[in-house]
Amino acid sequence: MTVTTYIRSRAARLAAARIIRERLVAAKTVALVRALRSLNGFWMTDLLDKGEFVTVSQILDRFGADAELIRRYASQAGKAIKRAYLAAYEGREPVQIWKVVNSRPRQVLAYTPDEPVIRDGLGAYQRTAHLVAA
Repeated sequence: MTVTTYIRSRAARLAAARIIRERLVAAKTVALVRALRSLNGFWMTDLLDKGEFVTVSQILDRFGADAELIRRYASQAGKAIKRAYLAAYEGREPVQIWKVVNSRPRQVLAYTPDEPVIRDGLGAYQRTAHLVAA
């Protein structure tokens, strides 16, 4: 009697491992999004989904910034907008929310889309001033 054993090739093992990792990441992402929804509160999540609150990356996207500009300068633009907000509202902090950024939970600031300090902050930052000048 001859017994044949199957030995997976290295490519098959790597492919199986990649599929398992992708499924785990997808499951973790779903759990993370659910956790952030509860941290933000369902009413705030609802306002974000409706567009009544926007983050800096959404603001830059609305002003026509490309993905590279958003990736490189969103943080500094957010700091400039926050400085303008603090100056305009006498030290009152903007709303903080939890958001998944680069597969990690981060606290980011959210503003109403028609907030006048957004234009002031973007205009004060050299790398984004051209977006509001047009």
